[in-house]
Amino acid sequence: MNLADFVVQHQNDDISDLVLHRDRYPDVDVALAAECIAARRKLRYKVPEWYADPALVCPVALSAEQCSSTSTARYKAAVAEGVCRLPLNAIREEQRARPCPVKGPRSGHCSSASLQPALPTSLRIADLTGGLGVDCWQFSLIADRVLYNEMNPLLLEAARANLLRLGCRNVEFSGLCITPESLPSLLDSFRPDLVFADPARRSEGRKVFLPEDCSPDVLALQDIVLSRGCRMMLKLSPMADISLMLNKFHCVKSVYVVEAEGECKELLLLMVPGFDGEADVVVACHASDTVPVFNDSLRFRRSEEKAAVPKYISEAPVPGQILFEPGPALSKSGAFNLLSARFGLRKLGPSAHLYCIDSFDSVTADSVTAHKAGAMKELAGYGKCFEIQEVASFGKQSLRDFASHWPGAEVTARALPLSSDELRLKMASPGKKAPRSSDSHLFGVGTSIGRLLLAAHKIRL
Repeated sequence: MNLADFVVQHQNDDISDLVLHRDRYPDVDVALAAECIAARRKLRYKVPEWYADPALVCPVALSAEQCSSTSTARYKAAVAEGVCRLPLNAIREEQRARPCPVKGPRSGHCSSASLQPALPTSLRIADLTGGLGVDCWQFSLIADRVLYNEMNPLLLEAARANLLRLGCRNVEFSGLCITPESLPSLLDSFRPDLVFADPARRSEGRKVFLPEDCSPDVLALQDIVLSRGCRMMLKLSPMADISLMLNKFHCVKSVYVVEAEGECKELLLLMVPGFDGEADVVVACHASDTVPVFNDSLRFRRSEEKAAVPKYISEAPVPGQILFEPGPALSKSGAFNLLSARFGLRKLGPSAHLYCIDSFDSVTADSVTAHKAGAMKELAGYGKCFEIQEVASFGKQSLRDFASHWPGAEVTARALPLSSDELRLKMASPGKKAPRSSDSHLFGVGTSIGRLLLAAHKIRL
């Protein structure tokens, strides 16, 4: 029995038990099969195209856990293609039209002399940290040549076989250990237009978040890449601090905060040689499980957020009004006051980060409200919209009343001296456990006019 047949036959087995009784299968590498089974379980919904082919070997389960999903890999490929098809001198003109508010170059910036005036005749992408190869697979669909580099020989050989099986005939393979000393020769021989890196965020078994603690150390590599006129895209931990990353890296043209499956999955930094303007922050949210596209029309600069003056509610919201709760990527981006200033929303409070708008029922009667409703519909892809059902001042009696009126509702605390879990416990009825409701939601909020309780029903626009 070959490995693929064994993996399919035992894909639902207890892995520990399978390894324990490996002697029953003398013709099979059971340890490798167990890793493949564990990896395939992680890929089932993450990369369904790979899961569908049992002949694709996934020898390291941790790599399957850490790899990109099909949707996020496809988004990175689209970003890479877009930036590489744009001449660097066009980026320079854009920078001149929108100068950076920070005067003077920052140390370490590469010279604009390295800017190339024309489009590349062919698109070449170097993936320095190939891993399982999911990103490389998507890069190969939009690039003429792709370099897959991976220092783990087990992953390297698996990716070589897998990518060829997937029809990726334009991929070269390398097993170089990436260091500041080894990288120049690789770049000079392959001559990429864009270099991608997803450094390993584990050191001695523990998770790390600072780029200099990851492997390879991309901080030490950035000048080598940029000085050769190459764009550079980095995938960083979604936990990384955007301000800190912008201080550590230079020539950053765009920061992409990527959300999929209701979670902030990736933080991407796009670096362009010679760029010394202010970086755009792009909030990219996967549309749905059935629509493989990202909504990334919400772009801003951090100076805009800093200059934005929010509008706060002056009285308690009323039933029928719409409540907007930013999703993980929008919250991560830090666009809090900007939502109020750009879209005409009213914040419930300085620290609450919840927003209110009139009901859509009055759209036809009021053009201003229609504009706001349109803004809310645009924002719906970046968070959740609720119709407010009931409002009360925060207190013991209202807590009891809301718990009784809305059993099983989700509970969230914002800008209060207690957590969501603590608020949920306060509202729990002794001896009663109602089934959880996915559409009803209770918010305890510290607002600009005092503490409020809001009951709301989720709506889909």
